[in-house]
Amino acid sequence: MSLLFPKKTKIKLKELSNAKTYLNHIRCDLKLPPKAIVCPLSSMTKFALSQANFKHYNCEADIYVDEKKGYCYVTGFGIGAPAMAMSLEVLLALGVKELILIGIAGSLQPEAVAGDLVLCDAALADDGISAHYVAEELVKPSALLTKKLGSTFKKEKLDFHTGPTWTTAAIFRETAEEVALYQKKNIISVEMEASAFFAICQQKKAKAAAAFVISDELHRLKWEPHFGEKPIFQNLHALYHCAVKTLTGK
Repeated sequence: MSLLFPKKTKIKLKELSNAKTYLNHIRCDLKLPPKAIVCPLSSMTKFALSQANFKHYNCEADIYVDEKKGYCYVTGFGIGAPAMAMSLEVLLALGVKELILIGIAGSLQPEAVAGDLVLCDAALADDGISAHYVAEELVKPSALLTKKLGSTFKKEKLDFHTGPTWTTAAIFRETAEEVALYQKKNIISVEMEASAFFAICQQKKAKAAAAFVISDELHRLKWEPHFGEKPIFQNLHALYHCAVKTLTGK
């Protein structure tokens, strides 16, 4: 018999506390724009801040608000679904309703190589957070916002792949057997936040989309890192601009 409370039962139950009660407790009355770009990469911060005049706030994450375009850039919350979950809940409680997750991912398919863009259309929930919010193993983003982001890529003449990702919480426990299985299931990438991002937004009735740049390759059943290579940064910058245009039209 399992000692854990069943998650399928839990998702139907009301929580004891939530982000709004937490914000009341810490006396945070910040009001955010309804749109946000969420990025776990600290290496993107300098570039992002060079693109606009932001007002900086801190509430479980670094929140940079561009009042002119009406969106915020959110980072500094750590890496992985557990690190992101509290910050995301806080963002939603502060008024954000439409979000795009940007970052890096590993490739599970040979056609997706380092530097390539991937538009995520679903996430396999192997992260430990998603099951607290939704019952599905394959969690989906907002179809409308995902389509809109893909249309922006096309308008910007950017090549990209579209497919599902595998979200794991254990970066150093990815195995060849798992990669081989997910290759057969046409999972295109692996990263650490997307399924929880989609699950929390789905439960809170917010729109979510995600896209990544391939930073390392596992499709040969071994780890081949490409971090720091120029094409990765170039497409991360392009991805940021596309996220801004998708959310704001500017």
